[in-house]
Amino acid sequence: MSELGDVMSDTPINTRAQRRARTRSAILDAARQEFSKSGYQKATIRAVAERAGCDPSLVMQHFGSKQELFRAAVQLNLDMAAVAAGPAEGLSERMIRAVLEAMDEQPEATASTFRSMLTHDESAEEALKLFNVTAIAQHSRVSGASDGESSELRGQLVGALTLGVAITRYVLKAPAVEHASVDDLVAHLRPAVEALLPESALKGHHKAD
Repeated sequence: MSELGDVMSDTPINTRAQRRARTRSAILDAARQEFSKSGYQKATIRAVAERAGCDPSLVMQHFGSKQELFRAAVQLNLDMAAVAAGPAEGLSERMIRAVLEAMDEQPEATASTFRSMLTHDESAEEALKLFNVTAIAQHSRVSGASDGESSELRGQLVGALTLGVAITRYVLKAPAVEHASVDDLVAHLRPAVEALLPESALKGHHKAD
């Protein structure tokens, strides 16, 4: 259990707040690895603590429960409002690129979410939120578009398409998809996404301004 202490002794840390922040970061890194490897149901606080080199009680002090630890570990930085803010012509490309780049920056958090989502309701909800492209319509003020249910369906189908690519890339690790550049994936996925997105989102989402 000395690993965390050894790591922390490498660099002098002067305040209690800094020590707590560094410990929290080490626990989150360990949790992402453990949830990615085992999924939510099989991952344990003890296993996370062993990876982090600390006592399980320290994990509980920082996060309170396995569920709260999981919620913190799988958060991805994805701002769909910013995706919708640019020119209409590049909406589909910006959306695909934003999702893939966010997941490439945190592959273990991404794999944790997807590996757990079939057995853990909260991780399923997080995955659906991440790929809820209806948020783009809401932020671009076309949520009241006349195509109604069709618009929502197409938005969710875009999410399903992107979700399938993400699972193939980060969990199943199919070689061609895993090693493809974001640029290549964007180029191949863009026509399919453009075919599915509501026309109002692609052509007129600035008209409401």
